[in-house]
Amino acid sequence: MITITELEFVLFIAFGVMTAMWFRLRAELYMHKRMTAEILMRVAKGNMKVTETDDGFNFEDIKS
Repeated sequence: MITITELEFVLFIAFGVMTAMWFRLRAELYMHKRMTAEILMRVAKGNMKVTETDDGFNFEDIKS
């Protein structure tokens, strides 16, 4: 019969949680890259205008 110690059990759960968190972070970063690329493509095509404000930038859709 196979037995595991309490430390091995805790490490197994911790690595499982870290793996799940890594996959979640990877998915969020992929979505961020996708949204950024979409915004930059719209700006490059002339469908969106970037205006500078006091505290950052605003993106405005240009109506065709």
